[in-house]
Amino acid sequence: MAINPTETLTAEYGNLVPTARLRDGKPRSILFDATKCIGCRHCVQACKDWNDHDRTSLYQLSSTNWITMEPPVLEGLSPLWARNSCMHCSFPACAAVCPVEAITKYEEGPVVINKDACIGCEYCIHACPWEVITKNDITGKASKCTMCSDRISEDKQPFCVQACPVDALDFGLSEEISDKARKQAAAVGGYVYGETEAGGGNARRNFPNTKSLSASCSKTCSRRAAASRGNCAPCIWRLFTRGGLSIGIFHDEQKERIAKSFPWRLCWNYGNVVSSFSVISSAARNLS
Repeated sequence: MAINPTETLTAEYGNLVPTARLRDGKPRSILFDATKCIGCRHCVQACKDWNDHDRTSLYQLSSTNWITMEPPVLEGLSPLWARNSCMHCSFPACAAVCPVEAITKYEEGPVVINKDACIGCEYCIHACPWEVITKNDITGKASKCTMCSDRISEDKQPFCVQACPVDALDFGLSEEISDKARKQAAAVGGYVYGETEAGGGNARRNFPNTKSLSASCSKTCSRRAAASRGNCAPCIWRLFTRGGLSIGIFHDEQKERIAKSFPWRLCWNYGNVVSSFSVISSAARNLS
C-alpha cells in the first residue's frame, strides 16, 4: 500500500505543514507521458475553462495560467514536450513557510492555496523549488494548480486529464500510477521524473532517453525523424530553438540569448536527455 505523505509529514515535522482530507485519504497522482504528448495544449485550455480563467497567455505561468507546455513554441513545432505545473510535493516547502497557514497538503495529494487566507507575502513563491507559484497583480494573492481538488473530493479526475485527446495524462491512486509510470518508462528505455526530485510528490513525468527519442519523434514529427534517419540530434537542437526553424553552430551570443529566453526548468526537465547546452552545441557542429 502506498505511504500516505501526510502521515510522514506529521510524524517528522509535527504541525509544520497543515494537512487535511478531501475524500477517502488515499493518495493520488497525475502522470504525464512525454512519449504520447502532441503539444496541443488542450490541457492548458481545459484548466483555464474549469477554473474560469481568461484565455490569455499560454506560454508563461501566471495567476490565470497554471500549466505550460515546454518549450514555449507553437503547437507542432517541437518533437518532444514537457509539462510544467505544480508537482504537489510530499513535503511542500511553500506550505511550511506560509506564516498564516494558507496552504494545505491533502491526504489525497493536492497542495492547495486558500486565497481567502493568503496575505500575499510571497514566501511560498520564493520557497517553491519548481517556481510554479505566481501572484495575482490585482488581488495580491498567490496562485497555482490545485490538482482540481474540488473534483477529487467528488471522486473525479482533474479536468486537464479528462481533456487530453491522446491519453498523455493519467490519474489514479499513487501506487498504481507509479507502477504504470515505471512500466511505460521501461518500455521506451526512459525514466520517471518526480518520484524523488525535491523530495518527491504527487506528479510524475515520463521522459524518453536519447535512444528512444527517434520513436517519440516519429509520432510527433515524422518528417523530421525521417530526415534525421534515426539520429535525434536535429530534433534535440530544434527543441531548444525558437520554432525549430534553424540548425547551426551554437555561438556564444546564441547560447546567452537562448539561456535567457528559456527557463532553467527546461534544462532541469531534460537533464537526462541533454545534459547541457554544450552537448547540444556539439551535436549541432556534427550536423554542420
